[in-house]
Amino acid sequence: MTAGLVGCSPGSDSGLSARPAVHHGHCFNGHDLDIAGRTMSYDHSVYVPTSSCNLCQALGLPRSTWFEIDLRFVHETPPTDAELVLIARPPTARAGVGQVDLQLRSQRIGGLDLWLCGIDRRGVIGPVGVDASYRRRGFGTVLVAAALARGAGYRWSTTAISESASARAFCAAQYWPDGVHLSRPHYCSHMKFANGDEV
Repeated sequence: MTAGLVGCSPGSDSGLSARPAVHHGHCFNGHDLDIAGRTMSYDHSVYVPTSSCNLCQALGLPRSTWFEIDLRFVHETPPTDAELVLIARPPTARAGVGQVDLQLRSQRIGGLDLWLCGIDRRGVIGPVGVDASYRRRGFGTVLVAAALARGAGYRWSTTAISESASARAFCAAQYWPDGVHLSRPHYCSHMKFANGDEV
């Protein structure tokens, strides 16, 4: 574990990064972890598991260590002291817009809007927002992965995506399911009704 991760505070430029807690074949810098070597540990400042690329650490590269974020929401996991967690904010109406937030020590550092319909098995992901000091460190990817995990096998789409280079780069780096419609939200009739639209 790198010293920069210990005792980090929200909003600080601590260099912390995050990934969904699933098997990764490569590190942030593109190294095959079977070849580069991987060390797993635990960060006691936020009570979250970490992984490190041994080669990145030997080369002194950035993002060599990252937090492994459980994609289950905090209320879906056994009681824990974790201070870097996903929080669900359910919709007020079935198939309406809810939110997925990522919180560090009870402070929101990122989030997105999410529409889900279990009847039509459809999901729509809204804009992904991450605080400036935490961008390009994997937190947005954790949010997208958490949203997609809510509807395995669903048909997915997103709301309009900015044409900026940074927004396009973020979208291009995600692991979207087959058939996703980017920038073309496909709201089902239940979502439209919940949104107050004409059906």
